[in-house]
Amino acid sequence: MPNRQGPPTFADGMRSASIGIIWLLFYGTPGEALLLNPNLDGNCVSEIIQDNPGDVSAWNLAPQTDWRRMSDSEHFVQFYEADGFLLNSLSGFIGTAINSGDGALVVATGAHREGLDELLRANGLDLISAKARGQYVSLDAAETLSKFMVDGSPEPRRFTQVIGNVIESVTDGRNCVRAFGEMVALLWAEGNYAAAIRLEELWNGLQKNYSFSLFCAYPINGFSGEKFVEPLTGVCTAHSRVIPAESYADLVNHDDRLRAIIQLQQKAKTLQAEIRQREAAEEELRASLVREQMARAEAENADRMKDEFLATVSHELRTPLNAIMGWSHMLCSGRLDQATMARAFETIDRNAKSQAQLIEDILDVSRVITGRLRLNLGPVDVASVINSAIDSVQLAADSKGIQLEVTLDPSVRHTLGDSSRLQQVVWNLLANAIKFTPSGGRVEVRVERANAALQVCVSDTGQGISAEFLPFIFDRFRQADSTSTRAQGGLGLGLAIVRHLVELHGGSVQAESAGLGRGATFTIRLPLSADKKPAKTRKKAPENPWSPETTQRLAEPLLSLEDVRVLLVDNDRDSLQILATMLSAHRAKVQTAASTAEALQMLEWYTPDVLVSDLAMPGEDGYSLIGKLRSMENLKHTPAVALTAYVRVEDRTRALSAGFNMFVPKPVEPNELIAAIANLSEPKPGQFEQA
Repeated sequence: MPNRQGPPTFADGMRSASIGIIWLLFYGTPGEALLLNPNLDGNCVSEIIQDNPGDVSAWNLAPQTDWRRMSDSEHFVQFYEADGFLLNSLSGFIGTAINSGDGALVVATGAHREGLDELLRANGLDLISAKARGQYVSLDAAETLSKFMVDGSPEPRRFTQVIGNVIESVTDGRNCVRAFGEMVALLWAEGNYAAAIRLEELWNGLQKNYSFSLFCAYPINGFSGEKFVEPLTGVCTAHSRVIPAESYADLVNHDDRLRAIIQLQQKAKTLQAEIRQREAAEEELRASLVREQMARAEAENADRMKDEFLATVSHELRTPLNAIMGWSHMLCSGRLDQATMARAFETIDRNAKSQAQLIEDILDVSRVITGRLRLNLGPVDVASVINSAIDSVQLAADSKGIQLEVTLDPSVRHTLGDSSRLQQVVWNLLANAIKFTPSGGRVEVRVERANAALQVCVSDTGQGISAEFLPFIFDRFRQADSTSTRAQGGLGLGLAIVRHLVELHGGSVQAESAGLGRGATFTIRLPLSADKKPAKTRKKAPENPWSPETTQRLAEPLLSLEDVRVLLVDNDRDSLQILATMLSAHRAKVQTAASTAEALQMLEWYTPDVLVSDLAMPGEDGYSLIGKLRSMENLKHTPAVALTAYVRVEDRTRALSAGFNMFVPKPVEPNELIAAIANLSEPKPGQFEQA
């Protein structure tokens, strides 16, 4: 084989599909000095001229090559786009050998062998005589390949025996032998690229023992795609010359070939850019897919948690209703003694307040999610906050025999914040500690300094928190046990509200537990403030309104609404009846309407001193009613009170903006509604006397 110049290995110069294209173009040039090394730094032309100072043909850099420029011992490869181009080139290569009396060997597919023979006969060659003389041998590629393939790879000894014997018989004293081999193309088409390159190497080894030139051919469409960059490297390295496909090789004009090279260079650069863009797009697609999968998992988890939460809400709201409805039925029977009646009133009141607290927690979470939870900041005495919270939970602790211990550092008791919200935080932590601590246990509250912060620790000897659940303890709607068999109630909102309120105060909260059955500690850190006298936040523990001592007193009216005309509007008949009864007990003259339409008909003949209307009603709501009232010349100044179970800040603002004078949330506190009506109605003699 001739000593090839240029890159020692094609892999050294081949780094992308574009470099491979340009390398193919130049590797097939007529003069060896034109075998350009792709590793050079742009001085290729100057180096060629320096190597050939007197040869102006060195300036002709456009490669022009075909099989006619090959020596008698070349191993070259022809890439082709159409079978016609391959057969034309091959018929010249083999026909020249037969005409010259040289040996010719063809190992090809059946279709290519038939097409080649047809072209050779058309050129006047007597193939029958050539075959009879042993000058022309034509073998089937697949059949020949099967004779030396072992486990998907050409076996060297068998290859040498099979092909070597054929080469030797064709030579038979002839000067030269020209061979065409298509077995490598069959392996390539099967995707067995390693075997194809190995077979090329075996052909090279055979040339060391036999003198022949070898023509190999590959369809160029078998190399489409970035994954063929390295395999193409191996194919080209295995050959002494490379002939481009016909779209380039058919160009004869020197300038046309230079233009083709420029176009191919531009296409190669474009291909590289497109590959980079595609890789970036694929990476972004993979990242998007990961994000989408994570988002879907989070959504599915959120949906599951929502379902669990709704089921829990339903349970927690229905449980107190059971007690309220049961005792209400018993009271209606009229067969309860005084002590049982007092217990019934107490149970109904306790369960109603439990429902109200559940609803308030849900509303707080809604405010947290929408960012509408606001603080009324001012100086706060943390000791007073803790004492007020303890007052609220003392009865629950006493009922379970739980010991409450408080340790206060008097030097760190002041901070800046919202006293009612901080009391809510401490109450939540204390209520949780008492709920999850068994009878006879202990709950401790410590207030101390932690560097420049005020630290409140609430610890208990209760059931503790598992290591698996601890990281999620402050998540909304999360509960360690959300099954139907859980021992404790609740919505799983309290600690989420605690964290948000503490963070709104510029502080932090964390939970610690040594594990199940080993208690838990919640630690709050808040910024310290200068020692100022804050407004007192300690409140008396709320008295039980249905205890025997207070039932009679609370049943008596505190304010008189004597002769105050009230139009009461609510589509809920039960609410209408209880409110009408309550107002009548305070000597008001009450007319009722169950809809806006009914109220408007009544206003044609009845002039109220105060309108009290629900907001959410079917058909026309309270907003429609107040709008029409304010448009009536004789009634447009009538004071109005809005009643609603929608108690967000924006609900209150909307009601007042619509024309209502006051806003009273449901469930209605009797004294609050009576005071509102009394304040809005015009004073009458004796109206504000103590009853």
